[in-house]
Amino acid sequence: DVRAYEYEDGPSPDTDNVTFDLTRNHSSPWNSFILSFLLREFQAHCTQEAWPIRKDDDYIEEVLHERYKRLRTLWRNARPKLMAKGLIEMPAEQEARLVEENLIQVKESRQATCRRNTVLDHIVTMKSEVPDDDLHSWQWLQRLIKSLGEHGMSSEESSVENGIENVLRVKKMEWRKNIDKELEIIDLQRILDKDIF
Repeated sequence: DVRAYEYEDGPSPDTDNVTFDLTRNHSSPWNSFILSFLLREFQAHCTQEAWPIRKDDDYIEEVLHERYKRLRTLWRNARPKLMAKGLIEMPAEQEARLVEENLIQVKESRQATCRRNTVLDHIVTMKSEVPDDDLHSWQWLQRLIKSLGEHGMSSEESSVENGIENVLRVKKMEWRKNIDKELEIIDLQRILDKDIF
């Protein structure tokens, strides 16, 4: 269907059963058609529901492109890889690799959260001993990081569906973009005061 649409004047993608061509990027004719369709559907839904805040087409298009890029990255990472002996991964090996990659990411997220909590505990203790203007900011940041916990720092989560397949989903929360700067401040503080931490 994709080849026929792009090179042979075949039918366009089925809008009742939208299927991306994940082998190509978002600018391919097939994927562009689907993304344009999704944009029109989204804007029509906004109008129909009379949403008070509307975003312009360029903004929604950029969001759709970013979502497609993440989807394609997940799809690529989940594909069978070439093994050291020149053989392609078997499904069990593929599943084991994906589970191992996810466990590593969860471990890194847990370590980052623990490290940030330790840094914040030290900073708040130090700032409490000698009252400082920014003590309340550090306390707020400490409460935020503790309330988010290790799962709030994770960008992906996984689950087992049907008892067989490990499914990875992006867990990119909207507020996460807004606190990246604060997380960098904590990490930088640890580096600057490395003799303390």
